[in-house]
Amino acid sequence: MKDFFFPNSVAVIGVSTHPLNLGKEIAGNLLEFKYTGEIHLVGVDGGILFGRRIHKSVEEIPDSIDLAIILTPAKTVPDILEQCGRKGIRRAIIETGGFGEYDQSGQSLGEKLKQTANHFGMRFIGPNCIGIMNASNGLAAPFARLKNVFRRGGVGIIAQSGGMALTYLNLFDSEQLGFSKFAAIGNKLNVDENDVLEYYVEDPETSVICMYLESIEDGRRMTDVARRSPKPIVVHKANVSSLSSSVAQSHTQALANDDRVVDAALSQAGMVRFRDISSYVDFVKILQLPRMKGRNLAIVSRSGGHAVIGADAAHAHGFRLPPFQESFLAEIRKHLRADVIRLANPLDLGDLFDFEVYVRIIEHTLKQETVDGILFLHTYFAAVEGAPSRKLLQTAASLSTKYGKPCAMCVMSEQSELSRLHEEFDFPIFLCPERTVQALDRSIKYQQRREFIASGHKLATPDPPADDHSLGILISSLGREGRSPLLHEALDVMKLAGLAVPGHRVIHDSEFAEEALNDLAGPYAVKVIAAGVSHKSDQGGVVLHVADKEAARGVVREMVDRFGGAGEAGFHGVLVQKMLPRRPGTYELIVGGKRDPQFGPIVLVGAGGIFVEVFGQASLRMAPLSIEEIEEMIDELPGAEILKGFRGIPPVNRESLKDAIVRIAHLMVNYPTIDQIDVNPVLVSSAGTTVVDARVFLKA
Repeated sequence: MKDFFFPNSVAVIGVSTHPLNLGKEIAGNLLEFKYTGEIHLVGVDGGILFGRRIHKSVEEIPDSIDLAIILTPAKTVPDILEQCGRKGIRRAIIETGGFGEYDQSGQSLGEKLKQTANHFGMRFIGPNCIGIMNASNGLAAPFARLKNVFRRGGVGIIAQSGGMALTYLNLFDSEQLGFSKFAAIGNKLNVDENDVLEYYVEDPETSVICMYLESIEDGRRMTDVARRSPKPIVVHKANVSSLSSSVAQSHTQALANDDRVVDAALSQAGMVRFRDISSYVDFVKILQLPRMKGRNLAIVSRSGGHAVIGADAAHAHGFRLPPFQESFLAEIRKHLRADVIRLANPLDLGDLFDFEVYVRIIEHTLKQETVDGILFLHTYFAAVEGAPSRKLLQTAASLSTKYGKPCAMCVMSEQSELSRLHEEFDFPIFLCPERTVQALDRSIKYQQRREFIASGHKLATPDPPADDHSLGILISSLGREGRSPLLHEALDVMKLAGLAVPGHRVIHDSEFAEEALNDLAGPYAVKVIAAGVSHKSDQGGVVLHVADKEAARGVVREMVDRFGGAGEAGFHGVLVQKMLPRRPGTYELIVGGKRDPQFGPIVLVGAGGIFVEVFGQASLRMAPLSIEEIEEMIDELPGAEILKGFRGIPPVNRESLKDAIVRIAHLMVNYPTIDQIDVNPVLVSSAGTTVVDARVFLKA
C-alpha cells in the first residue's frame, strides 16, 4: 500500500483542455498541493495543459510510471488498465463510475478489471471513487477541485464514499485536526478497507485511524488487525439495516442481526463505532487530550447553569465529582466579589472575574491526586473579553499537557469567536457540555477495552472435552443427507458437546408410548418432531407439565393424530422429555451461535423462553472466546445482577453457564457446516445449566 501513497511518478489518464473535463481537475490538485513527484498527463485528444504535454496514450510516455489515475468512460477503462499493465505500472486508482454500483450492467466491466489486475500483478483502488491524498508529499488525486488549506496532522481517513471522505476532511480541519492520509475507496473491487487499514496501522505519519463504511468485506480480518493496532480506530458504520432473509427460521438470527454483530465485533476488537457524525468528531477530538485515567472529574464553570448541566451529564455517564479541599475553597473565596455562591464540585465561578485566578484554580485542580480530569466551561462575549479569554484557554491547554490530565474546554460565545478559536488554536474546543462529557466517557471505555485486549486472555476450550469423534460422524452424516438435525438429533449434538440434557424418548407410534416411557419418570414435556414445525409452541407442538404416563400417552396420541397426517410438515415422531422442576432462582436463557458472512462464528447469550424476541436482549461476541469475554457477556445482560442471588434466592451456578457458552462456541468454531445454533431455553439455576430445547441448522 505504501506504493500508492508514495509514488515517484503519476500519470493522470483522461485529461483534456475542455473546461468541464474532470481529469484536468486531478492534475490541478496535484499542482495545487505541490506533489513532489513527476506528473504525466494522458488524453486521447492530446494538447497542452498547465504547460505540460498531454500524451495520447500511457504507452507514449518514455519514463516509467509508478501510479496511474484513471478517469475515462467506463467502457474504456479495461483496455486502459491493460495498457498500464503492459507499461509496467503496478498501481492504479480508477475513479470512473459505472461498474455495477447502481445496476448489473457494469459488473462484467468490473470482472475484466479484476482479471487484468491479476494477470499483471497490479493493485487498484476503486472504481467509482475519488482516490487518495498524502499530506507529506502533496499527492492529491480527487477529481473535485480542492485548495491546499488543510492542516497536516495524524488523522488517517478511509471511506467508501468520496463525499463522506471530503466531509470528514473538512470537519477535522475545522476542529484543529490535521490529516496524514486520505483514501476514498469506492467499490472496493481490488483494494479494500482492510488493505488501507493495515497500512495506516504501520504508517508512522498516522496516529488516529478514522473510517466511514457502508459495508465490510472481511470483518474477521478487520478485527484481527484492530486487536494488534496501537492506534485508535474510529468507525462510522452506516447502512445498518439487517441483510438477513431468514429471520423467521431462528431466534438467534433475529437477535444477532447484522448491525448488532457489527457493534459487538468492533467493540470486542477495541474499535470505537459511531452512528452519527457529531459524536464521531467529538471522540476524535478528545483523543488529542491527555488520557483520563479514572472517573474522578472536576467541573469548573463560569456559569452556574452550565455547571448544573455538566454535573447532570457527569452523573449520567458514571463520573464521580470528588469534593475539593476546604483550604482550596477558602482561598478562592478571597477573590469573590460578593461571596454569594456556595463553592463545591462543580465549581461555579460566576462571582469571580479575575482570569489569572482561573488559571491558578485550574492548575491547582490538575495537581490534585483525587482528580483525573477537568471539564472547563467558559462563556464570554468576544467584544469584551475575547483576548483575555483566548489567553486563558491557551494557558489551560498548556497546563493540561504539563500535568498529563485532560482539561476538556467547552466554550460558549459568538459564532464568529468560535470560528476564530477553531482557526487559531491547535487543541480541541468543544461547544456542548453533554457531548464533551460523553466524549470523555467514550475515551475511558476505549482505554479500558484496549487494556483488556492487551492483557492477553487465554481462549477457553471445553473441559472435559466434547466428544468430537461422535460429533463429526453425526454432523457429517446429516450433511450427506442434505438436512439439518431434527429436535432429538439437535439434543444429541448438545449432549455430545458436553451439555446437560434431560432424559428423553422418541416415540414414532402412539401404541408403543407406554413401553417407551417405562424407565422415564414424570412429569413430562411432550414435543412434536417435525421438520416443518420450527416454533413448536406457536403451533401447539409443545405440552408441558404432563403429570404421568397415562396423561403422556394421551398427549402423544393427540400429537401423532394431528401432525402425523400432515406429510408436508415432515413429521418424524414425538419427543417425551423429563420435565425439570422450576424452583425459585431458575432462569430461562438463550445461548446461540451464528455464522456471520463477514465476521465468522458469533456466539450470543440472552433472555430466553417464549418472549426471547419480544425482549430482544442479547450479548454477542466473535468466537473463539476467553472466559473473561464470556464473563463480560453475562454481566452485560439486563438484570444480570439477579443471577448473583436476590432476596434469599441463591445465585445461579455461573461456572456451568460459562461452560455452556464455551461449548456452543466450540461447536461454531470447529464445525464450519453449522450455520446457526438456537438453544432456547437453557435453564440456569444454582444446581447447574441444562439444555431443554435446541435447534441446529446446517449450511444449505
